Amino acid sequence: MSLSSSKVLITSGCSFSAPWGDETTNTWVKYFQKKYKFELYSHSGMGAAGNEMITQRLMYSINNALQKGYTDITLAVMWSEHHRNDVFTKDWSLDIDTDNGNIMFNNQIYTNIDKGANHNITSGFIRPGAFPQNEDYYRNEKQRNWLLNYYKFYNEEYSLLCTLKNVILIQSICKLNNIKCIMFVMRNIFEEEYGLFEYTLVNDLKFWDNGFHPKYKAHKHFIDFFDDEIKKRL
Repeated sequence: MSLSSSKVLITSGCSFSAPWGDETTNTWVKYFQKKYKFELYSHSGMGAAGNEMITQRLMYSINNALQKGYTDITLAVMWSEHHRNDVFTKDWSLDIDTDNGNIMFNNQIYTNIDKGANHNITSGFIRPGAFPQNEDYYRNEKQRNWLLNYYKFYNEEYSLLCTLKNVILIQSICKLNNIKCIMFVMRNIFEEEYGLFEYTLVNDLKFWDNGFHPKYKAHKHFIDFFDDEIKKRL
């Protein structure tokens, strides 16, 4: 099979789009890959990711697939909450060896089209995950104070503008490169369409014990609901 005839799926998002888990904690990306028969994939969803980091990781995956000669590419993204403002740094003293406190960039991407790539990053994003809290449980003291100082300049309108910029940027890159583009939201951020979180509530589907993350069955239900719309774009 030639590269040009090989279907590639590129996905990203926050923990609602993470590419690992079991029959309870899996997400839509694995189901989407299986349901629409993609053998090649690049999944970069990461817990607590904001839309800036999601965009950067999508652009990395797109560029990687194009450089390898793939032409039949589908991108599916589930945008995160707009107030998750990822902050770029090269100060490794801020890094924390935890799931959400570690510095991330183009590393830890679950893919079979980039095997053996070197991802020893020298800088990257710190993900607040939400509004930073001035409590001991939130990160360590240095990272906590750093994020709290950054969020002193937080502005709701600007955060929404940045999310819209990222949405339009990915749409434009996809259009320029003839990439099929499908977009969801993990939560209602535009006050017009509800996301996977609201879909789970409205349809009385199940969440993890934390009451926030939908179980795998809800993810599958969500994709099946939009099946006709998805097929029009594939």
